[in-house]
Amino acid sequence: MAIWQAELTTLMSALTYASAVLALLYLFRARGILVLGDRRGLLVALLAAAAGLQALLLFGLARGWAVAFVLAAAAGQLAVGIGLWVLLAGIKPQLAGAMGRGLRRQIDRANGLAAAACATLEMAEATARFGRWQVDRAGRVFEWSTAMYRIHGAAPATFLPSLDAVLASFHADDRQSLSNALLAALAEGGEFELRLRLCRADGEMRHVIMSGRSLMPGIVCGVLVDVTAGHQAEARLREATAAALHANTALRELTLEDDLTGLSNRRQFDLSLVHEFKRAVRSGLPLGLALIDIDNFRAYNAAYGSIAGDACLRRVAQAVKSIPRRTGDVVARHRGGQIAVLLPLADDKGAERVATVLLEAVRALQILHEGVDCGFLTVSCGVAAFTSLADVNNPQELVRRAGQARDKAKTEGRNRVVKFDLSLNGDLYDFHSPPQRLDMAYWIENRVS
Repeated sequence: MAIWQAELTTLMSALTYASAVLALLYLFRARGILVLGDRRGLLVALLAAAAGLQALLLFGLARGWAVAFVLAAAAGQLAVGIGLWVLLAGIKPQLAGAMGRGLRRQIDRANGLAAAACATLEMAEATARFGRWQVDRAGRVFEWSTAMYRIHGAAPATFLPSLDAVLASFHADDRQSLSNALLAALAEGGEFELRLRLCRADGEMRHVIMSGRSLMPGIVCGVLVDVTAGHQAEARLREATAAALHANTALRELTLEDDLTGLSNRRQFDLSLVHEFKRAVRSGLPLGLALIDIDNFRAYNAAYGSIAGDACLRRVAQAVKSIPRRTGDVVARHRGGQIAVLLPLADDKGAERVATVLLEAVRALQILHEGVDCGFLTVSCGVAAFTSLADVNNPQELVRRAGQARDKAKTEGRNRVVKFDLSLNGDLYDFHSPPQRLDMAYWIENRVS
């Protein structure tokens, strides 16, 4: 029984040594461990020898060899064990030192990468004008990056970014919202983004966007972005836009042509009216005026749409403009669907003849209009003329008289020309075409003495 147990123990020892040899060979080949140097082969050889002696001892026990042989094998096994102990005792300090140097190299490399990442991040912060911060509920002290101090115009040696100090650096109207957002994020988590005004120690105000997010209960981190340049650019853009709109409005006021019809506009008409009235007063020659109004033009727009209405007005304007006239005649869009024709050297009869030709020119267009009895677009014309200051003493009176005649043409059935006569002068105020303040003011400033 004892022999059997010895054989089994020897067999297990041999297998153990053989497994250790195979494991070391695989480890050396797979990992490429060089820390053992030249002793790696010696270690494998001693383990292989130990496995061989165990196998020889097992074989001797199984054959019943002499005790001297078994003792020799055991002595060899003991020598191998002592050799392994000596070898491993010498390797241990070398292995520990090699592992320490490897770890130090890894740590140094990791530190170098971290330093490079921090430097890159600081460069990005400086270029993009943003800074990093972190605050905890316990210490109530901010941890700032270098860019945060730069944005605040402060130095790390002179400014401690406590929660109270940070809140005090913002505009008084923004502090409460920032305090509420920070405290809510510290207590409940979540994130926030606020547009704030930062008041620096040097008196400069910066516009910033502060974003924060809870990392864990009681700790919030975030970024502060300086958007002052963008805010100033937006302000300059708004100012430039306002100036452009103002200039555009002034240009429209100064222009002398109507955008829709291509005729002279109301400003040109007013200027021409005053100029021609003065010349008529000086020369003693007549000055005629015809006011043309499209009949039921609102109904036309309602039935056919505003686009069709604009096209219709353009066709009527071109038809009126194409009628042969004297060089000094002025055709202008008066207002809405009304056209004024100023006729120097024409008395009321001459103005009536011109208006009749204009009326027929519009009829010839044959523009469909279901809102009138004839089925086609028509106009109503009123004419008046200046002959002397005793009769008409200002240009606005001339316009008023032509307007009254036009209104009479409308009340009498439209699609006709009516010449002003004194029987229409009972209504001194024209509700349809009241004098314009600009026209009257211009006339007063440039009145004929």
